[in-house]
Amino acid sequence: MILSDKIEIKISRKTITHFRKIGYEIKLNDIIYVNPNQLPKGSHIKIRVKCEICGNEKEIMYQKYIKNINNGGIYACSSKCAQFKVKKTSLENFGTDYYTQTDEYIEKIKQTSLEKYNVNHHTQSQIVKDKAIKTNLKIYGFDNPSKSDIIKEKIKNTFIERYGVENISQLDSIKEKLSINSNDFKKYGINILKYSNNNYDIKCSICNKIYSIHKKTLRNRLIPNHIPCINCNPLKNNVSFDEKHLLNFIKENYNNEIIINDRQNIKPFELDIYLPDLKLAFEFNGVYWHNELNKTDDYHFIKTELCEKQNIQLIHIYEDDWIYKQDVIKSMILNKLGKSLNKIYARKTEVREITDNKLVREFLNKNHIQGFVGSKIKIGLFYKNELVSLMTFGKTRKPLGQTSNENDWEMLRFCNKLNTNIIGGASKLFKYFIKNYKFENIFTYADKSHSNGKLYEILGFIYLHTSKPNYYYVIDDIRHHRFNFRKDILIKEGYDANKTEHQIMLERKIYRIYNSGNLKYIFKN
Repeated sequence: MILSDKIEIKISRKTITHFRKIGYEIKLNDIIYVNPNQLPKGSHIKIRVKCEICGNEKEIMYQKYIKNINNGGIYACSSKCAQFKVKKTSLENFGTDYYTQTDEYIEKIKQTSLEKYNVNHHTQSQIVKDKAIKTNLKIYGFDNPSKSDIIKEKIKNTFIERYGVENISQLDSIKEKLSINSNDFKKYGINILKYSNNNYDIKCSICNKIYSIHKKTLRNRLIPNHIPCINCNPLKNNVSFDEKHLLNFIKENYNNEIIINDRQNIKPFELDIYLPDLKLAFEFNGVYWHNELNKTDDYHFIKTELCEKQNIQLIHIYEDDWIYKQDVIKSMILNKLGKSLNKIYARKTEVREITDNKLVREFLNKNHIQGFVGSKIKIGLFYKNELVSLMTFGKTRKPLGQTSNENDWEMLRFCNKLNTNIIGGASKLFKYFIKNYKFENIFTYADKSHSNGKLYEILGFIYLHTSKPNYYYVIDDIRHHRFNFRKDILIKEGYDANKTEHQIMLERKIYRIYNSGNLKYIFKN
């Protein structure tokens, strides 16, 4: 994100043509003030920017900023933050954290190895093995580098530098005492300098400061993926790093009263962030602290219902959405605050039916909190030949054993382009559908986690009922739809057929997290 407002430019022979092309009436040596986005892409002018992952601010050349956002669409200040960006892009495009985890990539590697070495993986080839041995003998004097005294000393020094121990067995002993995942050491760059009386002296890789922390506090911070450093994340502050990031974003875009940890409106429950003038509240749901081990199945539902009784709309923001769908969340918040960056009147747009599934997939993955879902009818609004709003429909899904009315439809998705408010857009799209397609009933659902259903009531839908909270399974800090863990699938994978889906998942230490329920609506012909 660019923070600089206006940049002072002295017109030179290199820049005069560029600025004249974009409309400036100038001559050599003139001083002008321009928006940073008007700078030439290769400009070495320094601008003030903010990392959209961790919120860190710094000055960099505009050229480097452009190169950074071209890779993933958002600015990330460091290699650690860039990993979040890589995962976000990969999840949207391939459904995995990294492209190398996809079946497509694995198959490519396999085919290349078969063509070159006639084995499934090149490491199985005797040619590759012999070549590695030959190289190791030449460099280290041994067929395996680990036999070299030089390498042994390097490994020892690395362990001492990173963890304060000399070898892997000592490190495993520390991990066992902490009862944490070994990947957390690497993930947070935990460099243990000293351990005594159940306290660790650790050098933080983020702020480079040394801090002392009790082993239980360290474990409690690492389990839900909170930053362990007490300098970056002070002990007296129970707010997570990501929740603070959310709060800072709201403060940057809202100037009226903001109440933190409000305990007055829905006693005995607490509202993380409350804006009394807008009757709007935000709840940040960490996927560990809000799973079934720590919260009841109806916890989020009850808080939402209590808020509704006080005429407060409560927006639940789940941790994985904030990490991987942050652009969508921020756009949603700005819309709630009445601060959407762009405004387009529907009368200036053109309605088109869309057959390009790639365009629909990209638009939904980028602009809708739930991402892409297959649909039969795709209707879009185009402004200056760009898709800015999309509504999709499919045939209604009925439970097994029930018949489906062929004239019943379901509105599956509706969203606008990020940071854009299309005035009258939903109405224009919906009117097109009911005018051009036969229907008896149209159903739709609103997730109470972030919607109060008012849009559907404006379109003419009638409220039917509120469903009980749905659940997801949390794996690697990401919520996964329960459909992928049905009992029939688990049985095929070899799990005990006499146990329920829930029992099997609990044995696997995979836990549920519940939403706030769904509002169901119907539009009758």
